[in-house]
Amino acid sequence: MAPARKRWAPLTRPKTAKELANIKRAIDVTDRIFRELDNPFGRSERDVAREIRARAKRLGAGLAFQPIIASGRNAGYVHHKPGQKIVREYEPVIFDIGFKVGGQCTDVTRMHMPKAKGGKKFRRFYRDALEMQRKCIGKAVAGRSLKEINGSWKKLMRQKGYKVKHSIGHGVGSRVHERVKGPLKPGMVITIEPGVYERKKYGLRVEDMVLVTRGRPKILTRKIKFTGGFKK
Repeated sequence: MAPARKRWAPLTRPKTAKELANIKRAIDVTDRIFRELDNPFGRSERDVAREIRARAKRLGAGLAFQPIIASGRNAGYVHHKPGQKIVREYEPVIFDIGFKVGGQCTDVTRMHMPKAKGGKKFRRFYRDALEMQRKCIGKAVAGRSLKEINGSWKKLMRQKGYKVKHSIGHGVGSRVHERVKGPLKPGMVITIEPGVYERKKYGLRVEDMVLVTRGRPKILTRKIKFTGGFKK
């Protein structure tokens, strides 16, 4: 979830074959950086973000937005700016990154979930987020509106006792944030990104990019895995 700049955000539209190919190339870069990221634990959020920027440059990709690395209490802020806080293995950590290839952007969020010190509680929140995401992706079909999907998400959040801090998603293309107006059309690419936050305490978010088709929606970022297993 890049910081929104709605005043300048263009309306999203169905992607051409070339634009979609470049989005997939940018997703490949995102996947590779998630897989090859050095062990972040014991390092500052700022240092991890610096490594991500350097890796993108070496791969020939631009930044769609500045990486968001938010650990522990910082994860309770939707658009946290990486600072000097040390990333700890026993705390939840949000890794929200996006790149630009051939003029097309990605926006993907993955979580490190702790296994101890409250890990059971955080994993319950994470399961809730994944369940809500699955239900919302299922509604991302041609003819439906993102506004309708957002309303369904808010209802799910209220049912589970969570506060809504942002919308369920946005369009992605030449800009990392594109406005979605009216019914979804085949060829549009949107994000579906439920998040659960408690300011100054914790936060988590899972975000995927979804291609609207004439049939079932396609999760473009499904292959991107992130389980906290880092190379040394």
